[in-house]
Amino acid sequence: MKLPPLETRDFIGRATMTLYFTVCATFKAAALIKGVRIGEWTAAWAIDIGASVAALGFLILVVATTVGRLPPVKTAQGFEPRIAALIGCFATATLIAVPRVETLPQLQLVADLTTIIGFALCIWCLWWLGRSFSITAQARRLVTAGPYQVVRHPLYACEAIVLLGIIMGNPTWPTATVGVIALAFQYRRMVNEEKVLRAAFPEYHEYAQRVPMLLPRFAGTALPASDPR
Repeated sequence: MKLPPLETRDFIGRATMTLYFTVCATFKAAALIKGVRIGEWTAAWAIDIGASVAALGFLILVVATTVGRLPPVKTAQGFEPRIAALIGCFATATLIAVPRVETLPQLQLVADLTTIIGFALCIWCLWWLGRSFSITAQARRLVTAGPYQVVRHPLYACEAIVLLGIIMGNPTWPTATVGVIALAFQYRRMVNEEKVLRAAFPEYHEYAQRVPMLLPRFAGTALPASDPR
C-alpha cells in the first residue's frame, strides 16, 4: 500500500500530537487549579505547585512548537522508529498524569525539586529546539547552539531527570516499570534521530565528533557552536 505524501503524513502527525498534548495540558491545568484551591499554604505545598506549573509550561510549549514546526527534510523509514517514538513519548507523558501514592514528605520534597529542575531544563532545551521539534525521527533544521552545544540530545537527558523525579514522587513498581520502558525507547529514539540527522546534514558528523551524545564534557573540550537562528 502506497503511503501518503510526506507533507500529508506530517500534517496528520502534527494534528494528532497537538490534540494529545492539548488534552494533557488541560487535565494538568485542571489538577493545578484544584491543588491551588484546596491546598494548605506551606512550603512543601508551594514546591508541589511549582512542579505542576513547570509540567504545565512544558506541555504548553510542546503544543506551540508542534503547531509551528518546520516541514521535515528527511524522515526515518520503517515502523521501528515510529513505534519507538510513540512509546517513548506517550510513556513519558502518561507518567505525568498517573495518580500519586502517599510517600514520605522528605522524599516528596526531593521529588518535586527534581521535577521542577528537570522541567525547567526541558523548557530551556525545547525553546532552543523551537520549530525543529518532532516526535518521530525527522530532520528539520540542525540546532547546535544553547544546550545543544553541551550535548547532542539535551532534551532526552532532561526528560530523564523528570522521570527520576516522577518515580521518586510515586515510588511504585508500575511507575518504575513504565519509567524503565520509557528510557529504553527514548534511547532508541536517539539512535534513530542520529541516523536521520547524519543523512540529512553533512555537517552533523563534525558536530557529533566534538559534542558528546548525553554526558557533557566539563573540561572545556567542546568547541563553541554557532547560533543557527
